[in-house]
Order: sequence, then C-alpha cells, then structure tokens
Amino acid sequence: ETLNTYGVQHDRFDFESELGWEGSNDQFLQILKKSPYFVPQTQKNEQGVPQGAYLDFTRFIEDQKLPTGKRGYQKVYPPLYVLRPDGSTLYTFRDVVYSFKKAANSDLVLNIICSEQDLAQQKVALAMYAMNPELQGRQYHVSYDLVKLTTGKMSGRRGRYLLADELYSDLKAVIVEKLRTRFQQKEEEIEPELFEKITHEVAAASMKYALLSVSCHAIINFDIAKVTDFEDSSAPFILYNSTRLTSLINKFNGKAAAGEVEKLPPIESVDFSHLDNQVEWELLLDFVLRFGATIREAACPTLPSPPGLPDYGTHKICDFLNYFTRAFSSYFGPKGVRIIPTSDGRGGGPGMHGRIYLCNALKQVIDNGLNLLMINPLEKM
Repeated sequence: ETLNTYGVQHDRFDFESELGWEGSNDQFLQILKKSPYFVPQTQKNEQGVPQGAYLDFTRFIEDQKLPTGKRGYQKVYPPLYVLRPDGSTLYTFRDVVYSFKKAANSDLVLNIICSEQDLAQQKVALAMYAMNPELQGRQYHVSYDLVKLTTGKMSGRRGRYLLADELYSDLKAVIVEKLRTRFQQKEEEIEPELFEKITHEVAAASMKYALLSVSCHAIINFDIAKVTDFEDSSAPFILYNSTRLTSLINKFNGKAAAGEVEKLPPIESVDFSHLDNQVEWELLLDFVLRFGATIREAACPTLPSPPGLPDYGTHKICDFLNYFTRAFSSYFGPKGVRIIPTSDGRGGGPGMHGRIYLCNALKQVIDNGLNLLMINPLEKM
C-alpha cells in the first residue's frame, strides 16, 4: 500500500525461501567447500570457542594482489561468515547464493541498499569474484544514505521514526492548504475528485523529488516547508510551471480551432528567425538540446573497478529540471514574451508559430524529465 501511494511497482518479487526449495543453497554450499579460501566451522577454535565457517578474504586479496588502502580493500579484511558452528547457513551465505542467481540472468546487477550495508555488500561481491573470476564487476552496490528530519533524528533503537505513510499525510495536508488558497485567490471552482487527484499527485511528487534531488552519498535533510515550496527547487514549483506551458498550448489550440488565430503549420514552413528573444535560444541550446546528454551523465556513469561504487545521479535530473524551470518560468506571461494575441493588441505576430513550437519542445522536455522521476505531469494545478 505504501509503494502504491507513490506508484512504485516491482516487475518481479523473489522469495528467499525459494533458494532452499529449489536446492540452490545445497548445491552452492558443496561448491563453496571446495574453495581454497573456505575455512570450515569448528566447535573449538584456537581460542577454545565455537566458530562458524567463513571465507578468508584477507588471503584472497593478497593472492589476487587486489588494491588495498584508501581506494581499495581493508588490508586485514573481515571474514565472510557463511555457516554457524552447527552448520546451518547464515543470511550472508544466502545473499551470495541469490547474487549468483541474479548474475546468471543479468548483464549487470545493481543492488540498491542503504550505506549501512556497504561492507556487507562488498563482501558479497568479493565472494562472487572468489568463486568465479568472471563475475568481478558484474554486481555493484548502489549505496544511498539516510533521511534526516529537520525536527530530529530518527532512531530505530529508541523507537523514534517516521513512516513514509505518515510523512505523505503531512505533505498532503500542506499541499491541500496551499492549493485551496491558490484556487480561492483565482476564484476558480474545481471538482472535489479532481482536487483530490491533483493534491495526491503533488504530495507524492514532493516526496519523490525530495529523495531523488540529493546525491545518493549525501544525507537527506527532509524539510516539509522546503519540499512543498511553490517558488523554487521543488516538485510543486516544476509541476506548476509545467501546467503553465500546458495552459498556454491548450489556449492556442482552442483559439486556432475557433478560427481566432492561424492554425499551427508544418514545422518545415516556420520561420524561426522571428524568435528574436535571446532567452528563447538559450532555452533551446542550454536545455532542450542538452537534455539527452544530461540523462546519459545521470544514468550511465562509468563503472569503477571494485571496490569503487558507481555514481548514479538522479539528482542531476532534478537539478536540470529546476534550472530549466527557473529559466523558462519568466520567459512568457505578464512580465515576459506575449505569445498569443491579447485584447490590447500585444502578442501574436510572425513569431507566434515558432514560439508555440518552442513551447511544445519545452513541455516535452520537462514532462520527459518528470516521468524519469516517476512524477506524473499535470494538466491543471
């Protein structure tokens, strides 16, 4: 239910118990025991106490001459325990088995797991390499840091935490109040069902943008006032300006259908030299044409040699959308370029069709960017 609130779905859901039912655990354990780095469990180690079975990674790193130190592995590396002293498997063992299963069906595996599991995930990747050298660099840990509230720090040990459902309710309450005020100021009536849909989408978008706009390696300081700000650096800010573009394009199409303005001709016949505002060309060159490269930078980083972690940057898309929205928000409107003819004779002219094509391009880019962040563009707000 929580995931459904944010429109998040899994294409496939695996159960850990399947590894036991299908026999993968037993088969892998027999292979693991043949590894020269496998140290079996004992009821009495050198200290005279029971000890589980483990993989000796210190020796493995030395033998493979893997880098150690600041940009490498720990020189004296903690062992990866896979069995308890009684021979039963540990979670870490099953994690390795599952990783092999994923790798067998994938070209690249990205494990999206909190930074608290950095060492554990590094051990799993090392185990894959130790068992099959061809799997080095097949699986990466995409590490992300924690969420910190401006009202205090969450603590599982102290039972102090905030559920995503509760935070959504808080976000929505703020969004409802702000949007209700905006509609009242415009003296605009809105159906309750549509108002509910809009406030839900904006609240969910506020959460997504707040989480995705921060680098994975940085702690997120979650401030409800900031993430619901309609003026800058937030999902509401971007969504609102997206709906302004939608409104402008719809208004032109309505006037064209009514015969009040000339319909949009084929793009080949439009003279774009009439776009004489410097901002228009800056929007085209700095954002519209730049968008594809921004996606590549964010989604296709160069994968580092282990133990380096990949730097996927959802925040780069968020930054792009924020700067883009700032740039075009003042381009048209009362203080900007008048695109559609007004009653006082402003707007229209030979550049109108070129500017409508430009606005269509701006809307396409901003909607594509929002969709990448799993945020649904709105028609009205």
